Amino acid sequence: MSMNEAETRYHLIDPLLRAKGYVSRAHITLETILTPSPVEPTGAKGRRRKGPGRTDYLLCVQIRVMPKPLPIAVLEAKRESEDPLAGMQQAKGYADGERFDVNYVFATNGHRYGEFDCVTRLQVGPFPFSDFPPHDRLLARYAKDSGIDLTQPEAAILFQADSPAWALSRYYQDAAIRAAFTKIILCQQHNESARVLLALATGAGKTIIATNLLWRMSQAGRLPKPALFLCDRDELREQAYTKLKAAFGDNARIVGTERGDNAARNARIHIATYQTLGLDDDDGFASFLSEHYGDNAFSVIIIDECHRSAWGRWSEVLRRNPDAIHIGLTATPRQLHEAKNAPAEDREITANTRQYFGEPVYEYTLIQAQEDGYLAACEIVKRKASIDSATFTRAEILKAGVRDIKTGKPLTEADLTKAQYTGKDFDDELFIELRTPKMCEDLFQLLCQNGGPEQKVIIFCTREIHADRVAQHLNNLYTRWCQKQGQTPKDHYAFKCMGGPNKGADLIEPMRGSGERAFIACTVDLLEAGVDIERLNAVVFFRYLQSPIKFYQMVGRGTRIHEETQKYKFWLYDYTDVTSLFGTDLITKPPRHGGGGKGGGDDGDGDGGGVGGDGPAVGEMRGPYVSVSGDGRFILGLRDGRDARIPVDEYRREVIQRVLSEAQNLDDFRALWIETQKRRQLIDHLLGDNFSPEAIREIDRMNDFDLYDFFGHHGYHARALKRPERGALFIDHNQSWFNGMDDKAAIVLKGLGHQFAQGGTEALETPALWEVPEIRQAGGLDALRGLGAPARVIHEAKGRLFGV
Repeated sequence: MSMNEAETRYHLIDPLLRAKGYVSRAHITLETILTPSPVEPTGAKGRRRKGPGRTDYLLCVQIRVMPKPLPIAVLEAKRESEDPLAGMQQAKGYADGERFDVNYVFATNGHRYGEFDCVTRLQVGPFPFSDFPPHDRLLARYAKDSGIDLTQPEAAILFQADSPAWALSRYYQDAAIRAAFTKIILCQQHNESARVLLALATGAGKTIIATNLLWRMSQAGRLPKPALFLCDRDELREQAYTKLKAAFGDNARIVGTERGDNAARNARIHIATYQTLGLDDDDGFASFLSEHYGDNAFSVIIIDECHRSAWGRWSEVLRRNPDAIHIGLTATPRQLHEAKNAPAEDREITANTRQYFGEPVYEYTLIQAQEDGYLAACEIVKRKASIDSATFTRAEILKAGVRDIKTGKPLTEADLTKAQYTGKDFDDELFIELRTPKMCEDLFQLLCQNGGPEQKVIIFCTREIHADRVAQHLNNLYTRWCQKQGQTPKDHYAFKCMGGPNKGADLIEPMRGSGERAFIACTVDLLEAGVDIERLNAVVFFRYLQSPIKFYQMVGRGTRIHEETQKYKFWLYDYTDVTSLFGTDLITKPPRHGGGGKGGGDDGDGDGGGVGGDGPAVGEMRGPYVSVSGDGRFILGLRDGRDARIPVDEYRREVIQRVLSEAQNLDDFRALWIETQKRRQLIDHLLGDNFSPEAIREIDRMNDFDLYDFFGHHGYHARALKRPERGALFIDHNQSWFNGMDDKAAIVLKGLGHQFAQGGTEALETPALWEVPEIRQAGGLDALRGLGAPARVIHEAKGRLFGV
């Protein structure tokens, strides 16, 4: 019998790696990367898959007495019986070399190995594993390919350890830091300005990356001057301060005026918003920056969420520090169309994030994070209001009766600024009387169906007036629901959440930390970025949106996992087809100048979300009737290297096609399913292709059916039986078989039917089966020996169970 993966590692791979020097502390050491189990969009809150996540070897260089080894290659172990090149397809797709920021990817089954060179993009092999390159040869090859002499002092930053405060960093966070350092070293070798862009999904921990990056530079003596962490919102500044202070203590301080001086003047790490430095001054003077900082005052400047202010004034701080290392952090590196009338200084530096910083040296996407089990899975539910496809002329609106939504006074033809109003104008320039109430009713029902109404939810509304009305309707729906349930309503169920005093921003903390109040935040874009709410269960779009940048930021609010409440999935309820923006090019028009830094207004992506003040009158039109209906359910996945919403029908079809490729008819499928190892390989293949059969089974409302019946029904048009039905039929249809054997053996085999009725196929393949009282008392496996080898008897019983 061939060895499994763990045995192959222990008996075949590990001894050779030791012989090749890959565990020698003097040269190269070996690290094992183990990720959490991937997450699946199953159930109201999702779940982690059973079993461990991915495990890989990192082959690392250790130079002299450095604090930490440097990974340069990843080695994927395959079981002895697998093709050693099986792992190469993965390496060439979402290349493991890129994910781990290494130059070489190897795969082996312990006998032969293959290699994918991430530099040349060439694949070679298989070769005898005994010929695997020893450490000195791989080290020399790395030095040649990377252009970095690892023995030189400037390479020391590559070998520094993380801060003790954040020592348990994830593999991709370490990879991002190493990628940044590699570019910095190469830029300095060529006397070029060091400009670095890191692009990681919202929730991936960019601030921890920034903290450890600065810590490692400090430990390597590469911060002769202070470092500046620059962001555009108070919330981001506070989050950064918390993490940086944990590492640097009082050497990390917030920039601000204190007794007429800079409160951060003696710190090594300065944390500021653009507004604090005066970078948003209309005259371009940058008052605080000019008064308290000279030219080239910083060693490193990190721009957090650098895409958000690509058209702002932060270029001034970069211009005054040309010799500093400039690092941009973003979840959505954008390309911008050039504005014809853009100022020369904006065109020079801020017209294109990638143009200024260069292509991202490291990227980690939402889908990758979900596959690794670090971010929550996503299920998309599309809904559509019947009215949204309609177009209303000015005359039709006046005839229907339209009033100023604030004063209640009738509007005139002069008050209506457009000749026609479409769905994208609704709840912005024109309110349809029944539209918002019907959408709120529909959403409330979805919440009740998918986990209950007391969930943490963000609803993105069109404007503040809209947020007020959405909160009002949802509170009324919740109050009536509580009355029917005979329970007391909890505080602040739905609330408006906007910037400014008394507009709900003070409820962000209880929403984040309490499970007993502040459930549904109705906002425009205050919560778009910079607010971490791990327990958030759903993101809802009641507003139309054109900007993929803004969309990805908003979706990112739901991606964090919350272990305490076992939240591994978030729902995305889409009432305006915004999810069509998944996978689109991140290209937006230049925004209008202006706007504050605390949120609640237009961030310049051209969607006008925060319109207020004394602008054009907003009308409310009576009638017509509005209904809301389903418009599809989707699984968020990957297609052609891009995020994509995959229709449930298509997802199901691909799952079933994958099964049919391994078993062409029901008899073949039954034979495969009965064999434990073959069945598990089938499931592993599906999961390895990022398909979750249990997620689609749940969507099809077949949770009472075993996966055998789910696959049999969809793939082979067989009659599907619920688990209790199949278990009972197994016993009823095999009475003559049971009567012909010892009573105790019959009890044990009938027990298989009882256990299947409760737990399905997996209940028959767990050691706990033999601890079930009725089976244990009847003698368990020993009771079957009179019928032959127990394994053969159980195999026959399974055949009868799945053959009914």
